[in-house]
Amino acid sequence: MGNNQSISCLVDRPQAQLSTYLTPKQIKLVQDSWDEIKDDLPTLGVTIFLKFFETEPDMKSLFPKIVRMNEANQLEWDMDREMLQKHAVTVMEGLGAAVESLEDSDFLNSVLISIGQTHVKRSVKPQMLKVRLWPSLNHGLGVVLADKYTKEVSEAWRKVYIYISVQMKRGMENPDRDFNEDMSVS
Repeated sequence: MGNNQSISCLVDRPQAQLSTYLTPKQIKLVQDSWDEIKDDLPTLGVTIFLKFFETEPDMKSLFPKIVRMNEANQLEWDMDREMLQKHAVTVMEGLGAAVESLEDSDFLNSVLISIGQTHVKRSVKPQMLKVRLWPSLNHGLGVVLADKYTKEVSEAWRKVYIYISVQMKRGMENPDRDFNEDMSVS
């Protein structure tokens, strides 16, 4: 019940500091688990994206440089794996930058909002983040971390993911707004 209250608090007050949403222990769990996997971003990223394409086949059309589709809109085996890995690593590096900035909400928010703003140009909608990507990220973290991906670590990552999604959504909903000006006024 307290968990749902913290989520609704975040949604109602998206500019809230991360520390009001995640405990220091949860931040440490996420950062420690990231330390375990950050040296193998290609494996994590490709695992996540392959799962994402498997579970969300309608999202393939957002990746025309990576995914080649047949007439049945099915992922082809001859997809551009090099482009997939390159994109996956870029996304994982962004995730890593977020994880490493969990103690600096203002900086983290500005980066996430900016990423959200750029995703609007790629036809990504806010609801796609919240609902569709988490299961694939959760799967990838579980595969790569194996027995170190405990329920407690998973819950901490889920909360970080929700936080990231809320901040990116702010950018997606306001693609032309300069949030940095807002922060300097307050």
